[in-house]
Amino acid sequence: MKIKAIIFDCWSTLFANKDEPHPFLVFAGKIGRDFNDYNFVKIFEKHFMLEKHYKLEIPIKQLLVELNINPPDELINELKDILVEAFKSHKAYPETLKVLKKLKKDYKLGLITNTDWNGFEKLEEKFKIEEIFDVALKSYETKILKPDPKIFEMMLEMLEVDKDEVLMVGDSLKDDIQAAENFGIKGILIDRKGKHPGYHNRITSLEQLKNFIN
Repeated sequence: MKIKAIIFDCWSTLFANKDEPHPFLVFAGKIGRDFNDYNFVKIFEKHFMLEKHYKLEIPIKQLLVELNINPPDELINELKDILVEAFKSHKAYPETLKVLKKLKKDYKLGLITNTDWNGFEKLEEKFKIEEIFDVALKSYETKILKPDPKIFEMMLEMLEVDKDEVLMVGDSLKDDIQAAENFGIKGILIDRKGKHPGYHNRITSLEQLKNFIN
């Protein structure tokens, strides 16, 4: 079956935070956690990425309660400041916009992202996300977090394509690639940092996508 659409993850696939180390890593370290820990990431996403937060103190406190952490107010303010700065600092990978522009000529483009509202809104303003993608599904609007298969079902319905007419491109083996393949969509892992050199469907730059499409 001919490929008619390509679905992308957002963060660490197309766009990234400018700051190093990533502010979410700093945030986690402040409370004795590691943002490379998948279980912690899913707890973090649950509190920050399923609705729009106008007062960040609220999800911060809810997260800390779940983790049985009782911090002083000074730490809550420090954690808030880390997040506020994180939401301001975004960049596209060097090839992102060029590749997306080229693909848009021949394919429908979808975006599925577990994301906070505060940061993604600024990303939309800077890079005109709505003009690039035919469908953009954001967790704070759908109330669904990857790897839930419901988000892939929703995307296919909105793109009006079948499973075998689509590719899913992302940086997370669990949330993007395995989740898509469990649903019946072929996944392409973008492995910019070389963490999975032996993975079969793997690219290190979006420019290599053409090898899978053709």
